[in-house]
Amino acid sequence: MHELSRAKEDTNKVLLLIKVGYYYEASKPDSAKLFYTAAGNLAEKLTYPVGTLKYISYYTAVLNTESKYDESLQLNLKAISLAQKINNVKQLAVAYSNAGASYYGLRDFTRCIDCFLQAEALLNRLNEKQNLMVLLTNLTGLYNEINQNEKSYQFGLKCIALSKELKDDVNLANSLENTAQALFNLKREDTALVLLKQAVVLGEKTGSKLLLGNVGVNMMEIYYHQGKFADMKAMADKTLATARDIGNQEVIATALIFTARYYVFNRDFKAAKNYATHAFSIAQKNNTIEALQYACQALSDIGLATGALQDFYFYRKMRDSVEDIIISTQVLKNTQEVEAKYSLAKKETQINSLTNEKRIQALTIKQARTTSTALAVTLMVLAVAGFLFYRNVQQKKKLQQASAALQQQRIAELEIEKQFMAAQAVLKGQDEERSRLAKDLHDGLGGILSGAKYAFSNMKNNFIITPESAAAFDKSMAMLDKSISELRAVSHNMMPEALVQFGLDTALKDYCNSTQQTSALQITYQSYDVNQDAIAKPTASVVYRIVQELLNNIVKHAAAKTVLVQLVQKENSLSITVEDDGKGFDKTLLENAEGIGFKNILNRVTYLKGSIDIATAPSRGTAITIEIPNLA
Repeated sequence: MHELSRAKEDTNKVLLLIKVGYYYEASKPDSAKLFYTAAGNLAEKLTYPVGTLKYISYYTAVLNTESKYDESLQLNLKAISLAQKINNVKQLAVAYSNAGASYYGLRDFTRCIDCFLQAEALLNRLNEKQNLMVLLTNLTGLYNEINQNEKSYQFGLKCIALSKELKDDVNLANSLENTAQALFNLKREDTALVLLKQAVVLGEKTGSKLLLGNVGVNMMEIYYHQGKFADMKAMADKTLATARDIGNQEVIATALIFTARYYVFNRDFKAAKNYATHAFSIAQKNNTIEALQYACQALSDIGLATGALQDFYFYRKMRDSVEDIIISTQVLKNTQEVEAKYSLAKKETQINSLTNEKRIQALTIKQARTTSTALAVTLMVLAVAGFLFYRNVQQKKKLQQASAALQQQRIAELEIEKQFMAAQAVLKGQDEERSRLAKDLHDGLGGILSGAKYAFSNMKNNFIITPESAAAFDKSMAMLDKSISELRAVSHNMMPEALVQFGLDTALKDYCNSTQQTSALQITYQSYDVNQDAIAKPTASVVYRIVQELLNNIVKHAAAKTVLVQLVQKENSLSITVEDDGKGFDKTLLENAEGIGFKNILNRVTYLKGSIDIATAPSRGTAITIEIPNLA
């Protein structure tokens, strides 16, 4: 503020105004908007497009916290156009990401995904970890909205790891909240509650009242499902106060609904109706559809509990209509539309009834003319009989063709099964042969070389030799040491000792470290919920070989700088992800690949009855995800 008071009217002041506004954003959003607006006006006056883009980026973030998504969307679309005009790739990525957030608030998920994907491509190209972290947070929330909970959980884990790496408490708190939502949808409520409590600590530390409000909503939902109504009421009071401080109408309505549920549980229906009616009014006024749905459900339940059946039916119908709105993305604003819907259904019933009456009259007239048209009817029956006979013959032909096709399909399935069994036998034989050769090399040839080294060392001590001969002897001993080291490396590569003694997780971590030391790659290895005892040794061996082959391909062909290797165990299944920021490639090239590396990977995945997904494009890096359904 001291610097601002003496700043000149230049571009530096634009950036300073934005910086001051950001300090106020979490605790005093109205003050933040004033500083952001001043920055935007000055940027326009100075014809400073980058300043205008930054103003829009920060200002729309506050608008989104106030549920003013239409207003923020218009500004973000303006930012996209301006960034394209001045060819500023970084600001274009930010504008796409912000526009996606606005579409997310408007529940337009198709456009939201499109914006996020364009932002992701630009951020990967720029290696912008900070903005990529925010985008991952938004993607986690998006996949929660469209009920792809496993995918949301995986993105959440990545986002938490990146937030910790960048030491960003604000985004870490948001990542914890989104990941907790995915866990809640996956029926892992206790774990979700642990993450939400961590998010509360970070929210209080950073002063983010918006975050505290959203986390409060999630915690109220969990307490409600667990039947902990006292905890739910305490959290509702706290969340309501926080939401009123920042004017978040959707969270205010939601907190009031959970308060109403608390009073329903304690049979204080008068208080419950007051809170639910207040929530209904706020939700209807601000067009917050989900809150309106829950308010209608609460008022319907209260009407049923108190015997006010008219209220019960009225709000139940409205709740059903709101659900239709959520599915069809249409806005239903008043009860007249609800009545119109049921009135239309009644009219359609009447129309159908009149239509049936006309059909009956037509049948009566037709019956009266039966005598005069008997010959025509007879001819028609014969024609129909001929047609049915012809159709029967054609149907038999089709059945024969279908039977032949099924036999051919069965033959193809048996051929695939034969190839699969052959692949199993080859892979099993390879691992057994690797293990045998590694043991023979280590115990046999390794022992012989070590014995020879010991014998030569004793010989040197027992003989007097010239300096020239001593130098030649030392050189030979050095070559012998190198041979022993090379032998040990070959033996370890064929069957790593860490895999046999300590399990898959330890072996992969060890291999990633050793690969990083011998190459120019920066390799990050992560594992989550891995129980090494639950993974069968044959499965562990095959998974190790898959990761080994993938890393070898990256070292040889990808021209990458960083690699992420991730191992995630979910009950009795395993997910392996290997991502790099290299040059990528055209996926169609894999269809005609002549090398055996990729075929070996496919054979091993098939052997484990798993699936593989490859996401790549030229200059976009590569992400390979493998799902193993059974660890036994």
